[in-house]
Amino acid sequence: MAYRVKIGANLNKDVRRLLTAQIGRAIGHLTGALDDGVSPIHETRKSLKRCRSILRLVRPGLTEKSFRRHDLAFRSVARLLSQDRDREVLAQTLTLLAAGDGTQADKGALAATLSAHQSEKLNSFTLPDTDENVRAAITLLQNIELGLQNFTVRDGSVNTVAAGFGMTYAEGRKTLKAAYRSGDDEAFHTFRKALQHHWRHCQLLGPVWPELMDARITAARDLSQMAGLDHDLSVLKVHLTDNQHPLDEAVRSRVQGLAKAEQDRLRREVKPLAGRLYAFAQRDMERMIERLLPAAKRLAKSRMTATVTTTMTGNEPVPLKPRRLA
Repeated sequence: MAYRVKIGANLNKDVRRLLTAQIGRAIGHLTGALDDGVSPIHETRKSLKRCRSILRLVRPGLTEKSFRRHDLAFRSVARLLSQDRDREVLAQTLTLLAAGDGTQADKGALAATLSAHQSEKLNSFTLPDTDENVRAAITLLQNIELGLQNFTVRDGSVNTVAAGFGMTYAEGRKTLKAAYRSGDDEAFHTFRKALQHHWRHCQLLGPVWPELMDARITAARDLSQMAGLDHDLSVLKVHLTDNQHPLDEAVRSRVQGLAKAEQDRLRREVKPLAGRLYAFAQRDMERMIERLLPAAKRLAKSRMTATVTTTMTGNEPVPLKPRRLA
């Protein structure tokens, strides 16, 4: 089912529909019932992130206790699977770095690191641990789904959604500035999380004006991918600081330097693009949603009326021919 709000639908029912659909996808990937040919852990974690974004969109209509309880529940499931996902990410990041331009010494260091990682993975990545985490995650998700029967958005109005959209957008603006001010890896990771929520909010609200939202969805998605690689490089750097790591310190230092250089390149590229995405004030974005949602509802009603009229009369609408300019 599409990750989109239904224009004109009851907000309570629509939120439960959206959450239930993503929980179902997550359970499907973990049980093997849903196989898209990709990593089930990765796909499950994406569904969990979508659920957390849904909560943030309607946060102004939730009690703080309700929001935190449900948000923590989804985070708890994600944490069960985080170690398995980090193992996948390290290999992918090393492979990506190795595919770039570099000296023979650089490529040799990356190849040695990847080989050591694969050996470490075989020694420490035990199937029973993974299976146990997956079973626990499925149980938690099933419990969350049962609890959705009592999930209620107190104020299911346009203003609720607009305020939630604006809050997350403002968080992105704030964390963007903080990241470039400090240059800290964790600050960039915080910005990335806010950016992903904004990206998913644009997806959720795509039906209010598809052509307009598609531009923001594409821009936010591309930025999110770059910010995601930045975070993966941070994970790699931290992994290589472990004194118990089997690799020689000189090799680890070289790979860390390569990771840092790639992060610097990414951050130079991200800055102007993020500045454009977050160019407007929070209130401007809230006002946009406040006006577009009712307009989209009127448009949907108008189109439905036109369709019913056409069906009843049996007449096809006659397209207007464009006037020729003199």
